[in-house]
This record gives sequence, C-alpha cells and structure tokens, in this order.
Amino acid sequence: MKAMLLQKAVLLIAGATAIFIGGSILLSPDAFYAAYGISLADDVSLANELRASGGSVIMLGLLTLAGLVFSRFALASTLLAAAMFMAYGASRLVSLGLDGQPDTGLVTAMIAELMIGLAGLAALITQRKPA
Repeated sequence: MKAMLLQKAVLLIAGATAIFIGGSILLSPDAFYAAYGISLADDVSLANELRASGGSVIMLGLLTLAGLVFSRFALASTLLAAAMFMAYGASRLVSLGLDGQPDTGLVTAMIAELMIGLAGLAALITQRKPA
C-alpha cells in the first residue's frame, strides 16, 4: 500500500510540475526565463526553440499524469517521470561542473529535479516484484 501511495504522489507531483513548467515556457518564455536572470533579447528563433521544448515538457507531464488515471500506464508513467527529472537534474549538474555556478534559481531547480527523479526511482524500486 505504501508503494502505491509513493507512486501516486510521484506521478502527481512530477506531472503537475512538468505541466506548470512547460506551460510557463510555452506561454511566456520571456517572463519564465527572466526570473532566472536570462534575457531572450527579442530573439524570435530562440523563443521558438524554447516554446517547442515547453510543449514537449507539457506532453511529458500529461503522460505522467495518465498513470494516475489509467493504472495500466502507472509503471511506464513512473519510469517516464523518473527519467525526465533525472535527465534535467543530471544535465544541470554536468553544466554546473563544466560552466560554473548559474543563477540560484537554476540551482534550486536542479535540486528539485533530482529530488523528484530520485523519488520516481524509489517508487520504481518499491514496485519491483521479487524474481
């Protein structure tokens, strides 16, 4: 029972977070990135690229939330959530090592992403059936 509760919590938090972040990037990339000290400087091509990634993050969030609604998708949705958040967090960690310290908000985002990703991995481990 605890394993299912952990999995549902991960799916809800990961899915809602992805939809919120992706939606913010898709609908208002200038404001979203300005919060991290990043100026898009009226670069239409950059805005286009960022909005596209925002749409992708929204879709990943919807697929993650599908695991809450349809139990047959729960395992795949949990795997997707863990992979997505671990990839974002780990990539930011690599950038921290290669590029130096970014805005504090981005470091906070990295920590949150790694925490959600690790929670997803924990949910996957607890769902594992003995061989």
